[in-house]
Amino acid sequence: MQHRFILKVSLCFFYGGFLFGSVGLALPQETKEPATAKGRVFVDNDQDGRFSQGDLPLQKIRVSNGDAIVSTDQSGNYELPLTKDAIIFVIKPSGFRTALNQQNLPMFFYIHKPDGSPQLRFRGSPPTGPIPRSIDFPLYRQNEPDQFQVLLFGDPQPRNVKEVDYITRDVMKELIGTRAKFGVTLGDIVFDDLDVFKPLNDAVSLAGIPWYNVIGNHDLNRDAPNRKYVNETFERIYGPTYYSFDYGQVHFVVLDNIDWLPAVGDQPAKYQGKLGATQLDWIKRDLAMIPESQMVVLLMHIPIGQLKDCQDLYRLIEQRPHCISISGHVHQHEHLLLTEKDGWRGKTPHHHVINVTVSGSWWSGQKDVRGIPHATMSDGAPNGYSILSFDDQGYQINFKAAGNDEQMGIRMDNEIPINRAAEYEVAVNVYNGSEKTEVRMSVDQHSDWSKMEKRKEIDPWLKKLSLTEQGISPAIEPKLSEPGPSSHLWFGKLPGNLEPGLYVLKVEATDMHGQVFVSRQTFRITEE
Repeated sequence: MQHRFILKVSLCFFYGGFLFGSVGLALPQETKEPATAKGRVFVDNDQDGRFSQGDLPLQKIRVSNGDAIVSTDQSGNYELPLTKDAIIFVIKPSGFRTALNQQNLPMFFYIHKPDGSPQLRFRGSPPTGPIPRSIDFPLYRQNEPDQFQVLLFGDPQPRNVKEVDYITRDVMKELIGTRAKFGVTLGDIVFDDLDVFKPLNDAVSLAGIPWYNVIGNHDLNRDAPNRKYVNETFERIYGPTYYSFDYGQVHFVVLDNIDWLPAVGDQPAKYQGKLGATQLDWIKRDLAMIPESQMVVLLMHIPIGQLKDCQDLYRLIEQRPHCISISGHVHQHEHLLLTEKDGWRGKTPHHHVINVTVSGSWWSGQKDVRGIPHATMSDGAPNGYSILSFDDQGYQINFKAAGNDEQMGIRMDNEIPINRAAEYEVAVNVYNGSEKTEVRMSVDQHSDWSKMEKRKEIDPWLKKLSLTEQGISPAIEPKLSEPGPSSHLWFGKLPGNLEPGLYVLKVEATDMHGQVFVSRQTFRITEE
């Protein structure tokens, strides 16, 4: 059962941009800056959102201001330095859940902006006034098994409510009642129009599970006068742009790697992939509190290798034997194994996943019978999401195409003239394939298994589709993005002994986790 704050009529305050009743916060007291934030973390046994008789203070719970990290004492109390523009947040421990709002967004933070956000196109935080006497965080017990699943959304990126409805019908419909314990959107939650946050949050909440969010380059207040204020709307709704939490035996770290560079003279504003010294110091403090044997998952928007300070991040994680990282941004799906050539100094390669995007190729291409664009990504993979699974053996990540369970696409003609058959090359796009994936093919009852060759090329099926759609009048809008090289294509030739007739091609792919996937395709050999 999900417990939410109960609205009170007295001592109301703004928490994360939402109006809630008293949750253990006394009437605010005027104070000068800089100041100290004080509060308590407790088990909210009576589920009223505030500390009262019968509730249990929690010790050794981490609380942060985005710089320092402290642990609560035996009375559940903490103290942290507080600046005039800050967010105080609790680092959710294993076995507990934070409060959730009506959209299943975790309310694990308190925004302190006495003067509120500056006037921007999209609304930021209202003035929060003086520091409350006690900034408290209620937690709720929950069972967190070692074996669990997490949903990973790359770049839903709707431009408007119409595209939110694509997401609802194409993806969220099948996730109602999901077994996953929580979900994460890996940035580019929306496409520059930050008013779309709310309808998208409504749609994603249909999954019925807590949902965490990473900031992306299209989630910014682009009219902000400087870097300090580009996250105002995101913070009002989702809280801090970098934070961490535990679930079961896994430590999740959400990062903000969007470094906004305001316009200077004739140079327009732009962004770059970078964490910055302050965030890197916070990551170092956070990980220092996590045993090296514990599984750590870094969640970010821009791929790790594209960060200007990626080497600084590598130094913080490369001695950890159980650490992976996941991003979005690229609108392709790819597994990277970072080694010495990438500047990685760890004993074993670092696994980084560039996650499939919900929007695929930005909701482009012809519409299907439901009125939803096929949105095939530039690597030939369909739009969709990933399922990250954990158990006592480790982790595995599975690709989930929107609306179906296909794991690969076999690219070949329906009819092949016999004079071409011996040299005919089949292409197979294994959507979740990596350099550790093995793919083989056979023609049922007519050939033994033969190993297929991995090559980085443009998906031949997508190339034909793109040319076909370019010739359609009136033009399809948005236009399908240009096909690009795919990192998960395999090629193999048909056996040379096929006579005219109907055949079944069988393809078997074994992924890096040892999972085996099989697909079949019929084809006909014709007379010349």
